Formats: sequence, structure tokens, C-alpha cells
Amino acid sequence: MAKSRFKKITGWLHLWIGLATGLVVFIVSITGCIYVFDEEIFNQLHSKMVYVQKTGPARPLSELLTHAKKAVAEGKVLNNVKISSDDKSYVFSGFKVNEKKKFNLWYFSQFEYQDQVYVNQYTGEVLGVIDIRYESFNIVEQLHRQLLLIKPIGSPLVGCCILLYLIMLITGFILWLPKNFKQFKKSIAVKWNARWKRVNYDLHNSLGFYVLPIAIIIAVTGLVWSFNWWENGIYRILGDKGKSGFSRNLPQINASDTTLNKIDLIHYRLLKKLKGDWTEIGLGIPDENNKVSMSFVQIESNSDAWRGVSYYFYDGRTGDFIDGLPHEQKTLGMKWRNSNLELHTGRLYGLGTQLLAFLGSLISASLPLSGFLIWWGKRNKKPIRAKSV
Repeated sequence: MAKSRFKKITGWLHLWIGLATGLVVFIVSITGCIYVFDEEIFNQLHSKMVYVQKTGPARPLSELLTHAKKAVAEGKVLNNVKISSDDKSYVFSGFKVNEKKKFNLWYFSQFEYQDQVYVNQYTGEVLGVIDIRYESFNIVEQLHRQLLLIKPIGSPLVGCCILLYLIMLITGFILWLPKNFKQFKKSIAVKWNARWKRVNYDLHNSLGFYVLPIAIIIAVTGLVWSFNWWENGIYRILGDKGKSGFSRNLPQINASDTTLNKIDLIHYRLLKKLKGDWTEIGLGIPDENNKVSMSFVQIESNSDAWRGVSYYFYDGRTGDFIDGLPHEQKTLGMKWRNSNLELHTGRLYGLGTQLLAFLGSLISASLPLSGFLIWWGKRNKKPIRAKSV
């Protein structure tokens, strides 16, 4: 009796959570399919802007920065440059957050600008400028993360729906559990020659079973961007006390040169430190508001299974090295956090896991649809008429 009641409550939760969150789960899952391969598709669609041919040594960053600044409106600040070790152009980027009084419900109202400038590092030619707010793949990402709403509203809304989706996955698994091996074989098969209602029912059950571990990983890693308590909880599970911040105090200097034009010196010293062991550098451009240049470095030959990311800090006034945090010295929690996006999209271990993430997202998008059709079919089930004698 208690077992029957438990199943009944589980079924009720599964149904109404599915109906309440189905639309959001569908949107997040479909956009997730695209997001898995956004970088590859973007690079191919914008190949003339992204890829360059080497025609000599790369020009100094300060010179390239000057060209990039001329390509954007006066007064806009470029505060970062992404440098790849392969045949990709340098990408200078900058953004400015709007005053809160200018916010409305939509994502676009949060920023005054979000510019990316693509520059050929060998010729200094500006290859293209994108306001990333309205770029199609960014719109897909913001739909995925916060339904194109402002972050304080959209991110928790998506997070709550994905939390409920986790509960729905668990309740669905409980409802699916077969009594024996014979039933197990039936429960993961689809009777293709049956009526469409039965095919839909079998697909909902079998696909839900196959996608369960992938969907749980995607959901658990995705919730990190919605809730600080979730992120800190994973840190603690991995042995860290919580999210670590970077605090770098600048030394006092007597030098009169504080023009903050040391980006070339910082770049040179960073490359010398790395000795060719890197695939991508994100270099902060120091200015009057932020005199520390923080370098985000993706390294190539890390010895573990995590994404290899190191951090280095330089004094923007002098170009002197202040501090560093190489990948090997990071805690397990920090290594996970730097790899969380790649875990979420499957990119961490290459094309195979990307395809798994794509299929997992696609199946996750189908489950609310097939589940709704099961509910609708039962709700509108025609009564069986008794045959006349």
C-alpha cells in the first residue's frame, strides 16, 4: 500500500513539474544543442574575419590596439585581447554596463556596448567589428542562460526550472524502474509497429533512460551559473572552502612613467615565461581604472584531465610580474571551475563528448514534448463503447 502511494506521489510530481517547466526546459535544451558547437560554426561562417595567413612577424599589441580603437566609436574602451597560437586573428574586446535605471526586462538593456574587434596581427588590418549583444550565437547563449531576460530575473528562473528538471529526471527514473530483467528489456525498447501513442510512450521511456546520466551532468554543471550556493556547494564537495577571488595589491613606485602603455612589455615577458606552451592567451589591457593586467592562459600540455588554465598578473604601470597561479598549483575545485563550461558542453574531451552533449540536449528537448503528448492523450482518451449484441 505504501509502495503504491509512493508511486502515485512520484507520478504526480513528475507530471506537474513537467507541465510547469516543459517550455523552459525545451528552450534551454534546444539552444544548448546549438551552443555545443557555437565556436566551430561561428568560425566557419566568419572565416574571413577569424582566420589569417602569416605574412611575417606579428606587430606590437600597442599598434594593433590603436587600429582596433579607431574601428569603434570614440569613448569606447577595449579592455581585453584574445591571442591564439594558431592561424586566428587577434580579438580585442570591450564592454560597458549600463546604469541600473536604464535596465528593463530584456538582456540587451544591461550593456551600453559589447564590442569585439578582429585584427590581422601581421598587417594591422581591422577585419571586422561585432556588437556581440546582437550576434546570433550570443543571442542563443543568452536564451540558454537567461531566456534573453536581465540576469537577476532570467538566470534564477532558468535555474529553478533546471532544478525541477533534475527532480523530474529522478522521479521519471523511479517510475520507469522495471520489476525484473524481462521487463527491463521491454522498457528500453520501442514497439515501432504499434500505434503512434504507444510509440511516443516507448520513446519517452527509453530515451529518458538512455539520456539520464548525460542530462544530469549537463544540469548539474549548468546550475553553477544560476546559483552561487550551488557553485560553492560543488567547491566544498571537491575540498575547497568556496569560490576563490584574486586580490593583487600594486607595489608603490617612484617612476614618473605611469602612462599605462606597457602592454607590449607585458606580452613579451608573458611569452618568454610560457616558452611556447600555450594555445590561447586572454590579456587584460591596463588603464586608469584597472592598473593590473591579468593574463588568462590556456596551456596545451597539462598532465591531468582538466582544462589547463593558468593566471599571471603584471603591473600595468611598469610591466613587472606581480604574481601567478599556474594550472598545476590550483586546487581541485579551481580546476573544476575552470573546466565547468567545457564539461557542460562536452568540449573538454573532444568531438565524441561534444556529440554526446548535443544528443543529450536534443533528447532532453524531446522529453517535455513526448511527456505532454502522453498526458494529453490520457486526458482526452475516448471511452470504449460497448459492442451491441
